[in-house]
Amino acid sequence: MGGWSIWYALINFAILAAGLYLVGRKLVVNKYKSRREGIARELDEAKEAAAEAERLSGGIPESEAAGAGERRALLDEAKAGAEENRLQAQKEREAALAEAEKEAGQVRRNLSERSRRELSGQAAEKLVKAAAELIGGEDYAQARRAMEAAFPAKLEACFRLPEGELRRIREAGRVEAELFTASEPDPALKSTLEESLRRGLQAQGLEPGEAELRLTATADPAVLAGAKLQIGDSCFDGSAAGMLARAAVQIGEMDAGGDFIEELRSLLAGADRDIEVFQAGKVTSASDGICRVSGLADAMAGEMLLFPGNVIGMVMDLEKDNIGVVLLGEPDSVHEGDQVRRTERIIQVPVGEAMLGRVVDALGRPLDGKGPIRAESTRPLESPAPGVIERRPVSVPMQTGIKAIDALVPIGRGQRELIIGDRQTGKTAIAVDAIINQKGKDMICIYVAIGQKDSTVAGVVQKLRDTGAMDYTTVVCATASSPAPMLYMAPYAAAAMGEYFMYKGRDVLVVYDDLSKQAVAYREISLLLHRPPGREAYPGDVFYLHSRLLERAARLSEAAGGGSMTALPIIETQAGDISAYIPTNDISITDGQIFLETGLFNSGVRPAVNVGLSVSRVGGAAQPAAVKQVAGRLRMELAQYRELAAFSQFGMELDKATQAAINKGDRLVELLKQPQYAPMDAADQMAAIYAVSEGYADKVALTDIARYESELIADVAKNWPELRQIVASGRKLSKEELEKLRGILAAFSESFV
Repeated sequence: MGGWSIWYALINFAILAAGLYLVGRKLVVNKYKSRREGIARELDEAKEAAAEAERLSGGIPESEAAGAGERRALLDEAKAGAEENRLQAQKEREAALAEAEKEAGQVRRNLSERSRRELSGQAAEKLVKAAAELIGGEDYAQARRAMEAAFPAKLEACFRLPEGELRRIREAGRVEAELFTASEPDPALKSTLEESLRRGLQAQGLEPGEAELRLTATADPAVLAGAKLQIGDSCFDGSAAGMLARAAVQIGEMDAGGDFIEELRSLLAGADRDIEVFQAGKVTSASDGICRVSGLADAMAGEMLLFPGNVIGMVMDLEKDNIGVVLLGEPDSVHEGDQVRRTERIIQVPVGEAMLGRVVDALGRPLDGKGPIRAESTRPLESPAPGVIERRPVSVPMQTGIKAIDALVPIGRGQRELIIGDRQTGKTAIAVDAIINQKGKDMICIYVAIGQKDSTVAGVVQKLRDTGAMDYTTVVCATASSPAPMLYMAPYAAAAMGEYFMYKGRDVLVVYDDLSKQAVAYREISLLLHRPPGREAYPGDVFYLHSRLLERAARLSEAAGGGSMTALPIIETQAGDISAYIPTNDISITDGQIFLETGLFNSGVRPAVNVGLSVSRVGGAAQPAAVKQVAGRLRMELAQYRELAAFSQFGMELDKATQAAINKGDRLVELLKQPQYAPMDAADQMAAIYAVSEGYADKVALTDIARYESELIADVAKNWPELRQIVASGRKLSKEELEKLRGILAAFSESFV
């Protein structure tokens, strides 16, 4: 049994060894077979590669030649490109140099008038200081005595006191006079001066015993030479210091460029050596751009006063013992105790053709860096409005180029049409479009920016320049950074500039953007002047503030000059509240209003004119007859559409007539939409409105109305070019002409795709 087991194990081992041999032999055979096949493939590939190399080696000369040609072509191309780049770089450098020179010139031109005055003022200050030191030297002692001795005779030749001063002298019974000289005054000079004063007072109606003369003399080294006499507010300055101060003012007004030295020599050679007569007061308090001045009892309301540092002030309040003055310059340079001088001139602004194309401040001083303005003349800031006899009816249209206004709220030349609405509803856009539309219509335009940002005003000016409108436009600018008095004065300055042209027979358009900010500035001034506040803290005369401004707009009779001034005041409302104080004031002053609604603006209806609240009380008489002929029913149709559209919101089924009216209203509203800075001719407006209102566009999709309008206008202009002249002539279309227009519209509408 045990032997069998051993035998069985040997048999199993033999069988296993045989199996392993057979399997291993097969694996080895397969391995060597695959290896042999791989080597054979590699040999075949090597033979093919050798053949290919031999074939390619035969074409090397041709390839090298071709490569050399390509390299030469690339090299030539690179050389040509380098030369072109060099020339282009040279052109760019030359252009950059030219641009830099242009910018440098612009910088030189943009040197503000204030900077120029500062440069000239610095030179003046140095010259005056040097001259003062020179005059005070021993070499000029004899000249100083000669100036003092000549003072009484010069004084007698120009001596005159204002009525207010004479009245005070009679009430007091004495004349208080004070003489200032550089050194201790000579008794003989004082005696001679007393005799001259008595003769002068007697010449003005004061008898010898009516008023006692009291003359005191004081030594003041600041006089330098000559003498100065003070009687109440009146000053008679014959001193060298006064002469140099007058010369310094003239030097300060000189241009810092050019032959400055030669101009300076000429100025000093002709310096005024006569006695200067003026009235002077004293600042008693100064704060927030408002100051109180004692004396100057003869000052006039609206008079211009001079403060130290050439700061200008305007008289606003006249009280018994002092006057209230608003400062039009740097208020920080005026301090308590400073001397204030009268100019005896109501504040004025430059006017004339030289103002066109310029950007100026409320005093007419340039802000655009184009140099000084050589104005023909000046006009007072405020002047009486034309009387009823001087006016004639408004009968000539003032086209804005905006369909929604020219068709629904027409404006005539000489009219006052209020533009009112919340902020950011397109009020300024309408005004700017109206200015742009006056190109070629012989209309002078004045745009007044009141309380706006500098960047906003710059954008408006740039748009006017881009469209060529600045050629006939003046921009009066009082930005948000300007003091309140400048915001208050800017509209009146613009009205004065416009009146110059109006009284010369020209037509003027003035845009006041906006009067709400002027009213706020006036409220600020009034509260600082301690005037009693009223409704909404505005003073009681705030209505008069705008009425006396807007009433200056008129269309004059031929005898009065024949010109016109159209006013487009802008008022900003809060949340659409037109019942607020200032909006109601201006609505009652003007001849109608264009109300811009925030909801319409946000819904895409631009200009967002609310037809129900907008009205023109006189413009219909000035509307072109052809436009009035076809647009007469437009307001009624739009009003009906508003009611039906509101009714349809309830979701009820509508009859065909109601649905047709709504469809037409939708197209009318779409038609009245108009992009900014794209004013339209009156004939084009008439044709488009007539086509939609007569139903020719009923089958046109709402999204295609704008394209329908533009193509229709082009088709009408092509087939009937005389239509523009007919509309411009101001007459109605005859029956035959109306039929011709219908035929053109019908043919176009049928072919419109």
